[in-house]
Amino acid sequence: MTVAVERMLPLYEAKMFDAYDHRDADVFKSATAEKRQNQPRYLTDEEKQDPSREPMPMYWVREEVIPDDIPGWLVGFSDVTSATNERTILSAALPRAGVGHTYPLIFGESRAVLLSVFNSFVFDFAARVKVAGLHLTYFYLRQLPVPIPTTFAAPCPWDIARTISDWLCTRVVLMSCTSWSMADMAEHLTGRRQVFRWDSEARFLVRCEIDAAMFHLYGIPREDVDYIMDTFRIVREHDEAENGEYRTKRIILNIYDAMQRSIETDVAYHSGAASFLEKGVTQ
Repeated sequence: MTVAVERMLPLYEAKMFDAYDHRDADVFKSATAEKRQNQPRYLTDEEKQDPSREPMPMYWVREEVIPDDIPGWLVGFSDVTSATNERTILSAALPRAGVGHTYPLIFGESRAVLLSVFNSFVFDFAARVKVAGLHLTYFYLRQLPVPIPTTFAAPCPWDIARTISDWLCTRVVLMSCTSWSMADMAEHLTGRRQVFRWDSEARFLVRCEIDAAMFHLYGIPREDVDYIMDTFRIVREHDEAENGEYRTKRIILNIYDAMQRSIETDVAYHSGAASFLEKGVTQ
């Protein structure tokens, strides 16, 4: 007797994501909540260090209902937001699967680069000036300033042996490809099916590098970088509570200065997370 087998794919909801992280939370049904019973259960760093650990959704969809032309990896952003949140835009890459309507998707060959733009402080600063309600719609997104495509194809000013796109994509891959479900993205962008270990400190440094790079690409002077970072009040308060200082701002400014010296001297910028960048696990 032949048994029909249906392959089911997770249905991702916005509550399962954080910036550069499709494994932020499982979804479970609360036994006590009268409203919004589907609640996130956030994964720990220890759980995320297992590249086979995937988030557990509340719902699943049959693979056959996913259009054939959907690529092996996707990029989306959270629709539900507010200009008063810690961050207005949260964007992540995710594997080919079902996605709920509150996590709109973007497509195209440049989606990895756009992911780095969307998660940057400078882009977020522009978004919180524009977004008036509780939803970040395509209507808002299309009004926000993004460097023209030729910008990313140019040589990287602080590492002229590479293009800006290559420099950014290297970091987007290691930030996004932390489980085997994202191996398609790694292979597409690096030529290797690999994942990168979850290391919170290294991820923080890499994200600061991307932010410093974006400030340079947007042509933001140092004093304005200082001002923009001070507008992220909740980020500052969390930093000061945990570290006794606004560490995120200090590290971004230090990297911004190091990149500026590289631009002026033609000596390539040395990544503070170089060892993390070099360590991937191949499949």
